[in-house]
Amino acid sequence: MLRDTYKYYVLGTLTSVYTVNSLDSGLMILLLQPIKEELHLSDSQLGVLTGIAFALFYATLGLPVARWADRGNRATITSLAIGLWGLTIMACLFVTNFVQLICARVAAGVGESGCMPPTYSLLGDYFPEPAERTRAMTVYWLANPLAALISFIAGGWLNERYGWRMTFFLIGASGLLFALLVKLTIKDPRALGRHDSTPQRKAQPLTQVVAFLWRQRSSRHLCAALILLYTMGAGLGAWYGALLIRSHGMGTAEVGLWLGLIFGSSGIAGIAVGGYVAVRWFANNASAQVRLSALMTAAVVPCFVLFLFLHSKIQALLVLIPLIMVFTFYLGPTFALLQRLVPDEMRATTLAIVMLLANLIGMGIGPEAVGILSDSLNATLGVDSLRYAMLMMSLVGVWAAYHFWQAEHSIERDLMAIARHSASANALPGAIEGGGDVCGQH
Repeated sequence: MLRDTYKYYVLGTLTSVYTVNSLDSGLMILLLQPIKEELHLSDSQLGVLTGIAFALFYATLGLPVARWADRGNRATITSLAIGLWGLTIMACLFVTNFVQLICARVAAGVGESGCMPPTYSLLGDYFPEPAERTRAMTVYWLANPLAALISFIAGGWLNERYGWRMTFFLIGASGLLFALLVKLTIKDPRALGRHDSTPQRKAQPLTQVVAFLWRQRSSRHLCAALILLYTMGAGLGAWYGALLIRSHGMGTAEVGLWLGLIFGSSGIAGIAVGGYVAVRWFANNASAQVRLSALMTAAVVPCFVLFLFLHSKIQALLVLIPLIMVFTFYLGPTFALLQRLVPDEMRATTLAIVMLLANLIGMGIGPEAVGILSDSLNATLGVDSLRYAMLMMSLVGVWAAYHFWQAEHSIERDLMAIARHSASANALPGAIEGGGDVCGQH
């Protein structure tokens, strides 16, 4: 049995890897306006830059990497991916035009796509029990607000002194350090157990994983909710900095400091509270977990309306605190439930399928849709065009809340079905390969 100290070291290291891997997203949010001004770009071009240019490769390459992670050495895959990400982010130092910047974002998507599936799957092996898995997933998803905290504050400071190109270069260098750390210190339990007496079940065919997720009603609705939330989050997230600069006259250093503190502290608080509530009060009540996620997701919309239309800079920034808290509440419980709803040998592929759709639709459509709306409204609304474009995107939160609510009706039954399958698969390895309906038709 793995010692607890090493298990928590792995959790801390993989969370750090995911944090570093997410830094460029915050940098793009913060630095869109100076990039726009220096390279003379339109909002539609910025939407392409933060949307489909990155999402297409990030999402599609995540799937083959996940297939590899479901049967290969996940520590090695993680090391290669974070190292490649670091090199491609550093390449932004040499960008001088829009085409080169698109190429740099595409290359970053290649590296970034390989980090989440293997790290997500690894943690499922190190933390197999439901309650501890929820806690581990809660810590793991703290990477998002931690990345915001670091990228906004450090990115704003670095940009003011060295410019946005050098900022990307210095942040990218950290990826190379973590590539070495993972390679030297993280072990894949699957590789360690290769020669023991435990039967090894192979990764399932992609079509079977997709069919499994579609048949299972709760997974179907959870995936729909996640896709919609990523669409809203990506569509809005790329424009926070630009909105504050245009509508409230803030500089990049000021925006970076405020957004770093608010996104970081509020995101950490929202994720931590979501995980705590799920484990402390609803550890054995998955229905209550998704019901609460539905209510919190719906609460995002009125908070966002206040953020957009309060005229005081301070008031708008203060409203961001509850907005980010309710928006991040669902992360730990939802992804922990998603792990529990599928067999272990499908974990990485399941995440990759969800993220493929979430990122292709979310990052591919979200930022570009807001950019196009902003440009089309500019003739009549002027500087306020971005404000109203973001308002339209925020309404997607109500749709996502509906799917969380629908998942509540079947999730307990689906969890019981997958528990029975896992027990039978341990007794008879490969039981799922026949393609039987594990979860039944709901």
